[in-house]
Amino acid sequence: MECMCCILDRKSLALRGIVAVIFGILAIAATQFTLDFLVYMFGFFAIISGILNAGVGISSERSELPKWLLVTTGVLGILLGIFALLTPLIIAMTITMFIAAWALMTGVSDLGLALSNKTAPHRALLALSGIIGILFAIILVLTPILGAYALVIVLGIYALVFGFISIFLGLSMGREKVVVETKTVP
Repeated sequence: MECMCCILDRKSLALRGIVAVIFGILAIAATQFTLDFLVYMFGFFAIISGILNAGVGISSERSELPKWLLVTTGVLGILLGIFALLTPLIIAMTITMFIAAWALMTGVSDLGLALSNKTAPHRALLALSGIIGILFAIILVLTPILGAYALVIVLGIYALVFGFISIFLGLSMGREKVVVETKTVP
């Protein structure tokens, strides 16, 4: 087994927190800008990834995957990236619909489990979780643009909470360092 270590010190925790707080404030105060930024970053990532995939497919003599598959996924990535840059609102609404589908599936699953399993502990909470998931999905489907903005605001709130906790941890650590070890199986 191989051991990988990650050392967290007070400066890195505090810096991570400051960046998260700045992002959180930006997400809440400039929701449209943040949503556009995230979609544009996705678009640029898809284009660069597509170019790299197509390049590997064209230039490599031997690879794990067939060349045509690498070139095809590369071209599709480039086209998706261009589409994202040209129509950021459609991409944001599409992502919102995927989140709505996930919330609906999870909600139906939780509600079904709560109703079918009479011995499940905390059945009422599981049912409530399912109902909330279904309602959340319905709201996102009925108002996808507002849903996309709401998701950015929730992301901003999360970033603020995460950031303040990281800053607090960084400031309260003193000179000690936290070593996080993970063991990997070869």
